[in-house]
Amino acid sequence: MQNFLQSSTGEAVSWVWNLAAGGIVTLILLDSRAEELDREMTDLIVVREDLEEEIKQRELQDMGPTRQVQAWLRKVQEIESRAAGASSEGSSLRSSYRLGCEAAECLKQVQRLKTQRGNLLPLLIQAPPPAVVPQPISSASIVDAEKTLSEIRSLLEDNEAPVIGIYGLGGIGKTTLLKAINNEFLQRGSGGFDLVIWVTVSKELDVRKVQEDIAVRLGYSRPGKGQGQTLPEHPTDRVNTLLSALSKRNFLLLLDDLWEKLDLGAVGVPFSSSFRNGSKVFFTTRSEKVCNDMDAQKKVKVPLLNRKSSWTRFCQKMGKGEDQWNDLSIRSLAEAVCQKCGGLPITLITVGRAMAGVTTRDEWQVALMALKSIPAELGDMKKVLILLKFSFDRLKDTPAKECLLYCALYPEDHNILISELIDYWVGEGLLDTGRHPDPIERARNRGHLAIKNLKAACLLEDGEVKGRQVKLHDTVCEMALWITSGEGDKRGNVFLVNSGEQLRHVPTPERWTEARRISLMRNEIRLLPEEPRCPNLQTLLLNDNEHLLEEIPGGFFQFMPSLRVLDLSFTKIRVLPREIGSLVELRYLNLSRTPWNHYPWRSGI
Repeated sequence: MQNFLQSSTGEAVSWVWNLAAGGIVTLILLDSRAEELDREMTDLIVVREDLEEEIKQRELQDMGPTRQVQAWLRKVQEIESRAAGASSEGSSLRSSYRLGCEAAECLKQVQRLKTQRGNLLPLLIQAPPPAVVPQPISSASIVDAEKTLSEIRSLLEDNEAPVIGIYGLGGIGKTTLLKAINNEFLQRGSGGFDLVIWVTVSKELDVRKVQEDIAVRLGYSRPGKGQGQTLPEHPTDRVNTLLSALSKRNFLLLLDDLWEKLDLGAVGVPFSSSFRNGSKVFFTTRSEKVCNDMDAQKKVKVPLLNRKSSWTRFCQKMGKGEDQWNDLSIRSLAEAVCQKCGGLPITLITVGRAMAGVTTRDEWQVALMALKSIPAELGDMKKVLILLKFSFDRLKDTPAKECLLYCALYPEDHNILISELIDYWVGEGLLDTGRHPDPIERARNRGHLAIKNLKAACLLEDGEVKGRQVKLHDTVCEMALWITSGEGDKRGNVFLVNSGEQLRHVPTPERWTEARRISLMRNEIRLLPEEPRCPNLQTLLLNDNEHLLEEIPGGFFQFMPSLRVLDLSFTKIRVLPREIGSLVELRYLNLSRTPWNHYPWRSGI
C-alpha cells in the first residue's frame, strides 16, 4: 500500500509541476487552437481535392503526379487523421493538456503543408505505362478451358517458339483465353517481360491503328489526344521508331482476332530479335491458314466443349441446376437443344439464356424443331449465325431487337459510348411507345433498360469502361450484319456498313438505294455522291472522317425524305447546304467537333 501511495503521489506531483510550467495556458488555448486547426485543415483538404482533381483530369492525357506530389499527398492524409484526434474533447485534465499540445503541433504542420503546396513544381510528368493493363474477363468463362489454357501457358517458357497462333471457330473462347494469359501477369508481375501489349486487330486490318495501340503501351500519345510525344507521320519513321523502342524491351505482344497475315516487320515489331531477347507474339484467329501465313512455330487449336461441359454451361445460363429437372421428358428435350448448340460456348450461352424460364414441353419441342431445321450441309459459321439468330428471335422486346442490330453500325470490336448509342435510338424513334415522339428523358430511360435486357440475354457485353461503354462480340456482330444484309431478314431491314475500313471513296450510289441505315464512320472519305436516291434511309453516320471530308454537295440531301439521324461530327465540314431544310423527318443532327459556322438559308430542323 505504501509503495502504491508513493507512486501515486509522485505522479500527482509531477502532473502539477507540468501544469505550473505552462500547461494551464495550453488548456485555456485548447478550444481556440482546435478551432483554428479545423479551419486550416478544411482549407488544406480543399487544396488537396483541387490537386487530386487536376491529377485525375491529366491522367486522361497520360500524365501522372511527380514523386514530390505523391509524398505531399501522403503527408496530408497522415495529418488529416492526426488532426481529427487532436480536435477531440479531452475527458480529463491530463488528456486535455495533451490534446492542446497535439493541436498546436498539428497546426504548425498543416500551415507548413499549405506553404509547400505552392512550391510543388512540376506537379505532373509523363506517366510511365504500366507493365500490364487488365482485360475484363469472367473467371467462370475459362473453367472448361483449363487444359487449353495450360497448354498456352507452357508456351510462354518455350524459347524455340517466339510466335504462337491460337485458332478455332468464332465464339469458341479464343479471346477469353488470350485475356486470361494477359491478366495472369497482373498477379505474378511481368513474369520476365518488361511489357505486356494487348492489341485488338479485327477483320478490317488497319496497320496504323496496330502501330498506335503498341505505341500507347510504350508511353506515346495518340494523335490529338494527350500532350505526350506521338509517332511520326511518315510510315518509315513510324516503323523505325517502334523497332527502336521494342528492341530495347523484352515484350509479350498479344494480337487478338487476326483475319489475315500481319507483317510484323511492316508494323515495327522486331521479329528477328524475338529469338534473342525472349520476346513473344501470341495471336488469335479463326483460321489455321493464318497461323501458317504468320509462320507460327506452335499452334493451339481451341476445341469445342464436350457433352458434359456443354450441358453444365447450358444449365448455368438457364439459371438451373443440372439435376433440377422434375420432368425427365422436358430434360430430354433440353439436352437435345443443348446438343444442337454444337459445343460452342457463345451459342450455349445465348441459347441457354433464350430458354431461361421455359417450362412446358410444347415450348421446348418448338425450339428443338426450329434448331433441327438448320440444314446439315451448311458451313460451321453459318450454323453458328443461325443459332445466334434463334436467340435473337426469342427476344420478347421488339424494340430491343432493333436496338441490337443498330450496334452493328459501329466498327467491329468498337467500344460504343452508351450515351451516343441511346441518342441515336431516340433520334430514330426506336424507343417511342406511340405514334408521336416521347419526352427525351423517358425515351433515354427506356434505352438504358434495353441495354440491360440485351446484356441479360448475353447478346451485348460491357465495353472497356463499364457503365459508359458496351460492345458486340464479333460473332454477334457478324450475326447482326448477316441479318441486315437481307439474307437473314426478308423485311427490308437492310444496312450498308463500311465503318472503320479506311475507305477513301464511298460505295456506289446504287448500293445506297435500298439501305435503311448507312454507316461510313471512321474512314478517310473526301467526296460524297451528288444526288444519292435513298427513299428508305433513316440513319446516316459520316462521323470521324475528320481529315478529309470538308464539303457536302448541294443535292446530297434532296432524295432522303425519311432521314432521322445524321451524324457529321469530327469532320471538316464548314457549311451545310440549304437542301438540308428538306429533311423534314430529321430528329438528330450531330455537328460537334466540326468547324461548321454557317446556317443554311432555311431549315426544317
